[in-house]
Amino acid sequence: MKQGGSLTATALPESGNGIGLSVVDTPAHKEELEWKLEQAREQLLTLRRQQDDLERQKSDIEELRRKQEEYSRGKAEMIDHLSRAVVTLDREQVQAQRLAESCSVTRDTFAGYLEQLQAISDQDWSSANLRAELSTALSVIENARLEYNRARTKLDCLDPSANNRAEAVATAPAGTDWREMARYARLGAAATAPLIAAGTIWLILLLAIKH
Repeated sequence: MKQGGSLTATALPESGNGIGLSVVDTPAHKEELEWKLEQAREQLLTLRRQQDDLERQKSDIEELRRKQEEYSRGKAEMIDHLSRAVVTLDREQVQAQRLAESCSVTRDTFAGYLEQLQAISDQDWSSANLRAELSTALSVIENARLEYNRARTKLDCLDPSANNRAEAVATAPAGTDWREMARYARLGAAATAPLIAAGTIWLILLLAIKH
């Protein structure tokens, strides 16, 4: 007897004295096929789950690689930008500190001369000390003028012309190219020159005909 089969009694043709019986081993093909189909379905589901897991792992790896590339590129970019910016700001800070120190010293100097000039009481001068007081006052004024002119060469904030130039640069239209405008003017003159010459010749001929 085979495993998974069934025993069936079958009538055989009569031989000799009577009817004979035989037991035939018949496999259960339907049950076996259903079992194999169920096994195949389970294997297919397992493969699909494995495929989904592999797809997720692939996506995770690709996302991780993208982030690593973004990190490397962003790190290098910002290190370069920030390094340049730090150097520039350090230089600007040094210049600003020097400017602040210069402004502080100049301010104190100006305040001193201003106090001296305001302290002059010319209404109290008499004819006896007029010459001496004038000499003293003119000396203070000359020293103040020299200091003021010296400071103007160092500090743009004290030079109105420098401020006007800065404002002119700030308010000038962007992209203005005077050389380009001059070139267009020359091209226009060259284009109109033949017309002017022809008009002049025509006028001369007209006057000659009339005379």
